[in-house]
Amino acid sequence: MTGRQKALFILRKAVELLLTLLLVSLFTFLAFSVIPGDTARVMLGANATEAQVEALRTELGLDRPMPVRYLSWLGGAFTGNLGNSTQFRTSVAGLIVSRLPVTLGMSILAFIMIIAISYPLAVLSSRKPGKFTDQVCSVLGHVLFAIPPFVLSLLLIYLFGSLFRNFSVGSYVGPNVNFSLYLQSLLLPAFAIALPKIAMTFKFLRSSIIEQKASDYVATAKSHGLSDFKILMRHILPNSNVSSITVISIVLSDILGGSLIVEQVFNLPGLGRLLLSAISQRDFPLLSGIVFYLALVTVLLYFAADIFSSLADPRIRIR
Repeated sequence: MTGRQKALFILRKAVELLLTLLLVSLFTFLAFSVIPGDTARVMLGANATEAQVEALRTELGLDRPMPVRYLSWLGGAFTGNLGNSTQFRTSVAGLIVSRLPVTLGMSILAFIMIIAISYPLAVLSSRKPGKFTDQVCSVLGHVLFAIPPFVLSLLLIYLFGSLFRNFSVGSYVGPNVNFSLYLQSLLLPAFAIALPKIAMTFKFLRSSIIEQKASDYVATAKSHGLSDFKILMRHILPNSNVSSITVISIVLSDILGGSLIVEQVFNLPGLGRLLLSAISQRDFPLLSGIVFYLALVTVLLYFAADIFSSLADPRIRIR
């Protein structure tokens, strides 16, 4: 592929990303705008007078037409200004950034666990398909994939928090206070998020490795005297990664969604708790800001997956 074709491919994907974000922003705004109830009345309480409610509606800009409010919010969203939270009376962007060390740190730890565990298991299981080791790994993968993250969270809390008392469950220490304790407070939640995703990634990688082993190029490599280890590292795993990039991007987006639930179980001050608070208080700027942030991260992950896939396999750019 020429440099011009590569540039056109990336440009097309960037335009698709932008259009997706525009649609997400529109649906997000419309969904939260048509929900019954009045934000101003919720903030002031049932005893507030109509004059007070109308004054607050004017202050918050809720009296303006919906298209005007949407364009104003959209302009702020794409410049990093998501407005002020009606509940906390502070910047939405600042609130999201303050909770990112919890959610983002937990997601990164979970992703490291997924890669570090699923790849060796897939290689081990694919060595002799159908044998004892492969069957044990496959059954374990089915079990872990079927258990929801919040159930795993409760099991881990009971085992390591109550039974063995290895972890202080429910306590959170910021990274700027003590980085070691910060990692320790996120380790169990990250493990609860990672376990089902390990099973998912393992199953796909196992199938991909077995498929690659049956390819003609593997037989050719063996005929040239290459060892099984060299064939695995130089040929089979790189070719398996081409098809697994999309699955890994799906896993990453699932990690973000799962972390919001697990945060509640482990009582962590992340985006999950902030999201629930915004829903209960009808804090539209905060609610829409969190949803837009999650959508942005998800779209960027898929965009990166498309780019990496095209770099790994030029045929994708042709399609």
